[in-house]
Amino acid sequence: MSQVPLATMRVLKLSTKPAPGAPMLPCDRLILHRGFGIQGDHNAGSGSPRQVLIVDLRSLNDFGLQPGDLHENILVDADVETVPSGHILQIGSALIRPTFHCEPCAKLERLRKGLAKQLIGQRGILGMVVRDGTVAIGDSVTATKHTLPALPDDAKGRFDEFVARIPAGSVVRTSDLLLAMGVAKAYYRAIPAFLKKAPPELPVHRVVAIDGRLFTRYLPKQAEALAAEGVVFTAGKVTNQFLWHASHFHELEAFGAKD
Repeated sequence: MSQVPLATMRVLKLSTKPAPGAPMLPCDRLILHRGFGIQGDHNAGSGSPRQVLIVDLRSLNDFGLQPGDLHENILVDADVETVPSGHILQIGSALIRPTFHCEPCAKLERLRKGLAKQLIGQRGILGMVVRDGTVAIGDSVTATKHTLPALPDDAKGRFDEFVARIPAGSVVRTSDLLLAMGVAKAYYRAIPAFLKKAPPELPVHRVVAIDGRLFTRYLPKQAEALAAEGVVFTAGKVTNQFLWHASHFHELEAFGAKD
């Protein structure tokens, strides 16, 4: 595999989050699974663009933080903020697709008031595992010459990018939509506006409610558009056979487990 040096970047610390609200658990090695994430980590899951969080030491030092404070899985010794989305990294024997910058959450305010705002653009990069592998402390981080499509940093941009790829004859529930976008449940409130303001070429008719019901209030011709694609309804709901599976939400096909 052709590779490009990445400022001799090295892995300094590793950690996992075993459960929601649990403290980060330091470890010497991570096991990564293609399309799923880190073994034993709460954020692992098919279809999520938030499987791995990589943070650089500078971000910790600049704000007087300790390893694990930013809930990072991989702490490295050089700047990762400039790594472009979609440019595949090799870390240890695993390949990771950087997706977008990790937005600071309100929980960081527990560490210090105002920290979340200060960390905008400096909380590291999120990524997906595109090849199985292990990562150990001391492993190098290398930029390969492989690329996959970039994902926008903003939620609306990721909504547009994802919905554009839902195939004809398939639908995505709002719960899976938020998963694929990598956003919090609070974004349920934004979905109606995203649907109503979508450009006409965006196939928003392929988005349905969490229970499979249609959004006819916002998309009056949704039933007609779905029926034209062969989608079947039962009691006003789209049946599960037409759900787009999470394993297809983001491109991984360029890399097999042993590429």
